[in-house]
Amino acid sequence: MSDKKFNPKNKNKLNDNKRLKLIPPDIIVKYLDLKESGNIVDYGAGTGFFTFILAEYFTNSRIFALDIDEEMINTMIANNNTNNVFPLQIEDNQIPFAKDDLIAVWSIAVYHELNTPEKWLANSYKALKKGGKILIIDWSPEQSPEIEMGPPLNHRIKPEKVKENLQKSGFKNIFNIDGLSLHFGFVAEK
Repeated sequence: MSDKKFNPKNKNKLNDNKRLKLIPPDIIVKYLDLKESGNIVDYGAGTGFFTFILAEYFTNSRIFALDIDEEMINTMIANNNTNNVFPLQIEDNQIPFAKDDLIAVWSIAVYHELNTPEKWLANSYKALKKGGKILIIDWSPEQSPEIEMGPPLNHRIKPEKVKENLQKSGFKNIFNIDGLSLHFGFVAEK
């Protein structure tokens, strides 16, 4: 396991309701602004904390909760009380869907863990339909060190780098996500 990867032993931290104040699900729904139903990916879903909440908003879509860790997948399977969430263990950067199959991909507090984010973005781009959206929210590198939440500051990615990677991967209509205090975010489309 890379030292940047979240340790599954700390998985209970992922289920802390404080996260809903830091990243309100309404913001994700607003910025995704999905006009149709279809296949959606939550990349790096962890315990499924956000996946299951967002599944209530996207009831007519199938949400594939992807994670590289078997323990996280097993946790999601054990807690899955929905008809539209499908946990799936993957390899790093993998988006195991056909070309033009997805209407949206999101990742929440995962981008800083990616060893090759450009590869992940390329795979996401390929799997998204034309007009499909990607939403990335991650920990701000500008956070005060006194706030003891999130990964170490030296693991965090600058928002400018994420935006640059989105542009290089072919994404367009890139917008900053407002309303986040300890995080930054972007939404873009294929």
